[in-house]
Amino acid sequence: MWHEIVVTEVTLYGPKLRCVAGFDRRLGRMVRPEPVAGGFWPAIVCGPNTTFHPGHVVRFRGETPDTAMPHRTEDVVVTGNPYRSGVLSAVEFKTVLARAADISVEAAFGPHLVFEGAKAYAPADSPCGSLACETALVERLGLSELVFGDERRLKLDIELRGHKLLLPVGAKDLKQAFQKEGLDDAKALLPERGLCQVRLGLARPFDAAPDRCYLQVNGIHAL
Repeated sequence: MWHEIVVTEVTLYGPKLRCVAGFDRRLGRMVRPEPVAGGFWPAIVCGPNTTFHPGHVVRFRGETPDTAMPHRTEDVVVTGNPYRSGVLSAVEFKTVLARAADISVEAAFGPHLVFEGAKAYAPADSPCGSLACETALVERLGLSELVFGDERRLKLDIELRGHKLLLPVGAKDLKQAFQKEGLDDAKALLPERGLCQVRLGLARPFDAAPDRCYLQVNGIHAL
């Protein structure tokens, strides 16, 4: 099947790997293109002058893999080479985000999202989506730095369904700014004021939590 997506988020997985997702305007749903089932893209194809970057229109042929839920809802393994067919203006990109807003936290995760203190997760294999968004006032969000041993982590304060959460930030632009220059530079990338769209995703289970898909921040865009 052919897909044409508008990239809405690119997240970091270590220094060299990236996860990409976007909104398929024809199908009206989120798609996560992958080079192999559950795989990641090399950094060289993810950036403003390459293929995958927020606001880029990317075309590719792909098939749904037999990956685990909830990620199988959006996973598509690309056959052949994806190519960038256009770059949207800021106004055009906001129009796409407005359509993607229909895939809210409630619509994507339904009753499967579990709140645990300042964290949230969906149990592995939950029959739901793994990508969603929340519309929020920038003034009600807060980026902060937490230190775990020798590791510094970027977190976002956000309220979802009446729960105050402190979510890990995987968004490429925010995380790279934080890693290179520090918290203030990451904060400088946030919209100045008003409404924004917080892109949210469920991480795949990992060794320390094989039965949970934890919620993280995939991107923040002005509206």
